[in-house]
Amino acid sequence: MSATLLALSLVLHIFKLPYPPAPFLKFDGVGIPLAVLALYSLRASVAVTPLVLAGLMLMGADIIGATMKVIAELATFLPLAFLYRRSRGAGGATVVAVASRVSSMVAFNLIVAPYWLSLTYGWSYEKSFEAAIALLPHIAVFNAIAASYVSAIGLSAFNVVSRVLGVSRGTR
Repeated sequence: MSATLLALSLVLHIFKLPYPPAPFLKFDGVGIPLAVLALYSLRASVAVTPLVLAGLMLMGADIIGATMKVIAELATFLPLAFLYRRSRGAGGATVVAVASRVSSMVAFNLIVAPYWLSLTYGWSYEKSFEAAIALLPHIAVFNAIAASYVSAIGLSAFNVVSRVLGVSRGTR
């Protein structure tokens, strides 16, 4: 199951939609199979994340972008799975997953983006930091949308898979 969901995750990375206000941000489905796997087994989902990172890089992603993607997905599916397994409803787990992803990616972008912009464009750190600050609202909205659809589709898919396989939440 882990291998299948890992492969599906990497295939879904091929299909991307740009976020119009900041087209360098792209929506994809990488996190959906990872969320399903996390809902089934947190250990397995964490174990495959280095393989997701390697797969993204083999598919052409740079190390910084791939690492940020993996961090974003971890920040989404870990709280989603952890809270969903311990509660009766998906609402609270989804809200926490969205908040976790948004806060994590805003924080990481405050740290990483100025250096990345300086290296990529040759800007001074101050100019790069100002640009990173200006991008934060878009980064927050983008990640809120991504965490919402990953959570919703991941939970729906897990419920279907669990019925088919006869697995209940929290069994593994």
